[in-house]
Amino acid sequence: MSVPMPRDEMMEVVALYALGVLPREESALVAAFVAGDDDARREYHDLRAAADTIAFAAEEPVDSAASARMKERLVAKVRADAAGGNPVARRRIGPNPGWLWGTGLAAAAALVFSFVTVAQDVALRGDLAQTKRRAETLANQLAQTERVSRNDRQTLTDLVSSDARRYEVAQGAVVVRGDHVYFALSKLPALPKGRVYQAWTVLKGAKAVQPSVTFTPNADGVAVVQLPVDALKIGAVAVTVEPDGGSKAPTTSPTFVRPLS
Repeated sequence: MSVPMPRDEMMEVVALYALGVLPREESALVAAFVAGDDDARREYHDLRAAADTIAFAAEEPVDSAASARMKERLVAKVRADAAGGNPVARRRIGPNPGWLWGTGLAAAAALVFSFVTVAQDVALRGDLAQTKRRAETLANQLAQTERVSRNDRQTLTDLVSSDARRYEVAQGAVVVRGDHVYFALSKLPALPKGRVYQAWTVLKGAKAVQPSVTFTPNADGVAVVQLPVDALKIGAVAVTVEPDGGSKAPTTSPTFVRPLS
């Protein structure tokens, strides 16, 4: 059998009862006390009205006296709980941590869910951006491959065309078709490290040579090179051996010089 609570303490608990935060078994005890005590009943109705006002009509004016009394009683009750001398308080407080813990877990879960959702969204955006960059890179590579393939087909067409003009040199031939000019060489000696072959062009009516592209043959001495000039304006071509990177003027005797006429 439990020890009856002193009346003053029961009056303190009335505030909690008015707030509806007491456990079910203690609510029954306080309800019985309120029912049999006029002061407790008035206290309950005053505090209950204040609690309803706070809970359901926050925009309406709140009875300051009732609110202050409720606060006073709650503060007193909390202080009593802190002192640890009230078994009713300890029982009452018992369920609250669980409720708070559950609320805390729900809030933490919501935060984790939000964080995971944001993280997944960021990851998806990152993947999408990476995929887009990869697609752009592949598109550029395909375009470059297509340009090289198109140039190779044009070169083969020009080299074997019956209307192409061919100018023999010791290492192969200079081929002109339309405004294109090529070196089709197959007997070029290998060069020491740091040395390259360099093409030169002479405009029609001119005497000075203009530097053009550098190139190296393959292991079999073969090199097919298109000169980046308008063949219709060229009077002669030549090749020399130059330092890697080329020269602005020939530094060695020509491997060959071939007028295009």
